[in-house]
Order: sequence, then C-alpha cells, then structure tokens
Amino acid sequence: MPDDFQIGRVIAVDTAQVTVELDKDLRALARTTYEGPLEVGRINSYIVLPVGARRLVAMVSRVVLAEEAEIRADRTMVALPSARRLMKGVLIGTLDGNTFTQGVSVFPVLDNPVCLASRQDLELIFDRPLASAPAPPNPAKPGFCIGIGESAVFDGYPIQIDPNAFFGKHAAVLGSTGSGKSCTIASLIQSILERHEIQRTHFVILDTNGEYRAAFQRQEANGTWTTVTDRKILYIPSDPSESQHVLKIPYWFLNSEDFVRLFRASQGVQRPVLLEALRLARNETADHTPAQLLREELIRELNRIRSLSDSNEKTSKDLRDLAEGALSRIEDAAFNDAWNALGITKDAVKTALTTVKQQAAQHVDNDIYPRVLPVDARAKIDEAIDPVLASLTGVNLGAPPRSTGLSADTPAFFDKIRFRTRHLEQVLRREESGGARARDFSGTMLLRIDRLLADTRFEFLLGPTHGAFPNPRHGLATFLRDMVGMPSADAPSPALSDEAAVPSGALPFYDRQRQGGSSSHVVIIDLSLLAAEVLENVTALIGRLILEFLQRLGESGGQSQRGSLPIVLVLEEAQNYIGETRHGDEPSISRTVFERIAREGRKYGLGLLVASQRPSELSTTVLSQCSSFIVHRLQNPEDLRYFKQIVPGIYEPLLDQLPALAPQTALVLGECVRAPALVRIREAHPLPQSRDPRFYQHWVADTVSTTDFEGICARWEGKEQIADATGTDGTDESQ
Repeated sequence: MPDDFQIGRVIAVDTAQVTVELDKDLRALARTTYEGPLEVGRINSYIVLPVGARRLVAMVSRVVLAEEAEIRADRTMVALPSARRLMKGVLIGTLDGNTFTQGVSVFPVLDNPVCLASRQDLELIFDRPLASAPAPPNPAKPGFCIGIGESAVFDGYPIQIDPNAFFGKHAAVLGSTGSGKSCTIASLIQSILERHEIQRTHFVILDTNGEYRAAFQRQEANGTWTTVTDRKILYIPSDPSESQHVLKIPYWFLNSEDFVRLFRASQGVQRPVLLEALRLARNETADHTPAQLLREELIRELNRIRSLSDSNEKTSKDLRDLAEGALSRIEDAAFNDAWNALGITKDAVKTALTTVKQQAAQHVDNDIYPRVLPVDARAKIDEAIDPVLASLTGVNLGAPPRSTGLSADTPAFFDKIRFRTRHLEQVLRREESGGARARDFSGTMLLRIDRLLADTRFEFLLGPTHGAFPNPRHGLATFLRDMVGMPSADAPSPALSDEAAVPSGALPFYDRQRQGGSSSHVVIIDLSLLAAEVLENVTALIGRLILEFLQRLGESGGQSQRGSLPIVLVLEEAQNYIGETRHGDEPSISRTVFERIAREGRKYGLGLLVASQRPSELSTTVLSQCSSFIVHRLQNPEDLRYFKQIVPGIYEPLLDQLPALAPQTALVLGECVRAPALVRIREAHPLPQSRDPRFYQHWVADTVSTTDFEGICARWEGKEQIADATGTDGTDESQ
C-alpha cells in the first residue's frame, strides 16, 4: 500500500471495531493519491488495515473531533487546545491476496497503520470483474452475480448478491412504510428475470396489498393485462368478479389443524368432536368398502364399552346410553349391504348390544343415578361382546389403501354438507349417548361452521353456498402445479377430469392445467380482497402444502431429489399473519407454519423472502433464521431496538443510521453480499402499485375524479348479478 493512502493509526481495538486517530495533516479530511483526491472519514466508506500479509477491511461508522488542552508537567502553563480527529470502524472482512472474505481471524495492534481503500481494493470488495465482458456465472457456484443496485458511497461500483445465499438461507426486506420495500423486491426479481441464462424460476408472491401485478404486467387501453417481458407471469386475483381466474382453494386440502383454527374449535369437547367428524367424512369417500367402515366403527364402539365396563367408577348410565347409540347406528341404511361381507350377522351384534344395555340399565336408579357395575354384570357384558370382537378383528375384508384408514389430516375429498349434517351429528349423538353434553359445549363451533358455510365471502375456500366444488382427478397435484408455476402434466394417468365432471370456471387452477398451461416464472397470489379472518388460514395452507410436497419429493426420490425444485415464497406485509404472539395468546396457524419453514425449508429447497414495515411485530423465530437483510429507513424506536437484537452485534454501530436513510436507499447485511454496504437500489421498471398518494395534485386538479362508487359498492354488497339482470333504475328489463 503506497504511503500516500495512509491516513492514521489505530489507538483502540475491540472484537467488533477499531478506533483510529487521523494524521494531523488531514485538515480538510481529504487525501491526494496517485488515483486522485479521496475523501477521508465518510460514513459507510471502507478503510484498510495491513496486518502482516493480510489486510483487514473496516466500515466507517463514526467520526469525532476531540479537543484536549495540554498541561505542562510543572503545571505553570496551559497550552492552546489541540484537535484530535478520531474515527471508528466496524471490522467486516479480510483481503488475502486477490480474494475478499467476510469476517476476520486476526486483529490489528495499537499504532497499526490505517489506509484508504484503493481502487484495486474496491474491485475485490465489490467483486467487480476487471474484464469488460465477464463470463456467465458457474451454475453450481454462481457467487455474487445478481445486481440489486450501486454503492451509495463509491460511485460506479455495483452491489451484487449471491442468489443461493440470499434465497436459500432466507432473507428479509425491512423498512417503514414508503421507504421502498415493494420496489426493492420487484427490482430484485426483475433483475433475475433479465438475465438471459435464466431458464426458469419459481417465485410465489403472497401479495396482501395487491401491488405486484403492475411490476410485471401492464394494463392495455381495453382493460386487458399483458406481460412486459417474454417471461410468463401468472396472476391469481382474489376479486370474485374475475371468476375465470379467481383464487379458489378446495376446502379438503386443509388439514385438521387448519379446520380447528378456521372453526375456532376449543380444547376439551369441540376439538375431538371436529377431528372425529373430519375423519369419518374423509373415509366415507375414500376407497373403503361399507363393510370396512362398519367393521372399524363397531370395533371402536365395542372397545369403548369394554373400557367403561372394566372401570370401577359409576359408568352404568354411560354404558346404557352408549349401547343405545350403537344400536341406532347399525340400523343405518348405508350399511344394509355390508353385513354379508362382515363375517357376522346383524342380529348377533344387536343381541350383544342389547345385553349390554339391559345389564347396565339394571344398575341405574330411577333412570337417572348410575351405580358401579357388580362383577357378575361385567362378566355378562364381556361374555356378550367378546365373541363379536373376535369375529370382527379376525375377518379379512380385503386390503384397504391404508390399513388404519384416512386420518383427519389427509387431503382427501369429502362432501361439506354431509360433513355438517351427518358426520358432525353422528359424533355428537355418539358422545351424548355416553353421557357427555357434547352438543351444549359445541354450540359456538356449530354456529361458526354454519355461518362460514353460508357466507359468500368464503366461497373461494368452502365452495358455493348452495352447492359444492367438484371432486377432480389429480386435484391436489394440479393445484400445486398451478401455485408454483409448473407446466401441465404430460399425459397423467388417469387423465384429468373433463368438463362434464369439472365444469369450466368451477376451479380456475384446474382449467389452466387442463388447458395445457406452460410454466410461469412468477406466481402472484393477490390476497388483498380476502376477509381478514381467513388471511392466516390461506397463507398457512399455501405455505404448508408447498413445504410438505417438497418434503415428500425428497423422501420419494431419494437424496438426489431433495432440494431439486427450489421455490421462493415472498411474504409481503408478513407482520399481518406471522406476528409475534402476545402473552397468553395461542400462536396463529400461519406463524406456526412459517416458523417451521424458516427452520426446515432450506433443506428441501424452500426459501423465504420476508417483507415487513414492523419487524418488532414479526415472529422472532422467522426473522432470526434470515441470514441476509435489506434494511430501508426504520424510524420506530421499538423496531430499531428489536432489529438490533436479531442481527449479529458486530453490525450494531452501522444500524444507528437507519432512521436517516433516504428512500430507495438501504443497508444490505449478511451472507448474500461480499461486505455490508449502503446501496442505492436499482429502479424497478415497471414499478409496483405502491406509490405514495398525491394529495396536492388531487387538490389543485381542474377535473373532478370520476369514481365509480355505485359499481364498487355493488360488487362489495354482492349485487353484481342483480345489476346484470335489471335496468339502471333497478327495474327488471325483461318485464
């Protein structure tokens, strides 16, 4: 390093930063070198500290002018104050030969010389290629190849990220409202799609504000939207008026925990009732014969009778009621043809259950007060039901698809109306036959189920209020293909359902796959018009299905398939559905799902890009799993304090500047960049639909805005169909 680059010496060292005293001849805080005049002490600039054969790199975080008066030893004279210029820098990396790496393994000593970064140093730090036409990155190890902007301190030096580190180890884009988060994400994805070597990507944007469509598509004069590049963008709206493309998610894709949260089933009685009804509903339409279903139910009921009979408590009334419920159940017409294959007659089962009922009833005083069963009554009950259990457990009814049947979590089709009117009622009657007040305790859950099934706002999830979604072949597979932008399957077996079985428009995702859709680079799921009370359920469902599919891909295809389909989930305004749980509250289902993705997703190729304006409200687990950060202006003291607790302490001196950052400027930290840097983010083109409102322009405009209040409110009220059939004055034109 030439002497004319030296600017001072080290006077203090700790594990994170150094304190430098600048040379006294630097009056103007500038140094003239053979490369030209260079500024000294600019915040976020780099300085170099030679330590043996290596050179440590520090980022300037503070500059101080300190004045000290000199007192002679005999204390007879006080000299004029002398100024000392002190500078603090955060140690961020090491230059070793022609390579730069983040982190330090050696530290400077006192009086260690400190130098400005030369042009050659900056080339290595920013990884700017010296050749005019750099070669395409190595697909296996692309390195820092995706441009996100330029250095805000060193003009002409691009800032590039490593896509594997940024997306594979999760990342967060943070900043107060209006600081440029949406533009940063749009610009980043656009930068990737602009590279000619990119053949395919799988970005799934959960767009809660309806901003991102404008960043990838433009609206023509006739109202249609076209993609601005040759990359295919799939936009899935939540506006029910766009019926041919609207988001629809069949309810049977939800697992038991999804239904528990959706119907707000409480612990105790409601949750077991709901889960058992779900299990029965899914198994009814599975590949099980009526005989298999009847045998399973009889075995379960008879085992409950055995357990109550062997109890030393007052169970006589419960036993009587349980036997009465089972006798009623076996009379169900759905089982009429099942008895021939069961290996035992219906009369034999009725005789055994009648014996249980009679023995138990003899020990219920006044038909109300139960007593403990005596030994002889227990023996007669066991003698009655043991032969039935032996016959049921020994008969072979054929090998079912799963030896234990479908669970409440299996994404198998079931009829929602039969679930409510038959299976829930069946479980409630069974519980009541055992003496439990199941219906009384389940009243609030039943009311909520009925309300959701009748609310048109939830038709995208629960199907039409006066009908149901069709049950298509390969329904789950086509949904997942559509969600992650995969092309249609090539001749699946069996073939996809035709329009006679699944009418056009019933399930738009199925239509797109049935029509032979090609792959999409970006899938934008617009959630802006969803009811707030189901936002958590929908985001959690999409995230969980993608994660579990990738897990099964790795399990079924072996080690070579794990991570072979990398997908990026962009979580816009993530604090709305993965917020930190307050004291005493139950974690939201979406928080549970995305915390699991944050911990496990990297192993299976699922990366998170979390965007939020309130990091203090985000899940600590999700944010702490992010290894890269793009941080715009943060002004809330609570957000600043929280973020400082999340990132490594070495960056803390750099974070004090966050409240003062200009729009479209961000501090980039973490494994995705060569070195922490203040970046002027590249302009997104087109911009997302997130510009600030122009109040004054509206105030001074000569023309009055023509806002269609009537049309918007009609759609809001669900009256668009009425408007189509009537005249503008509300009268029926057909009369």
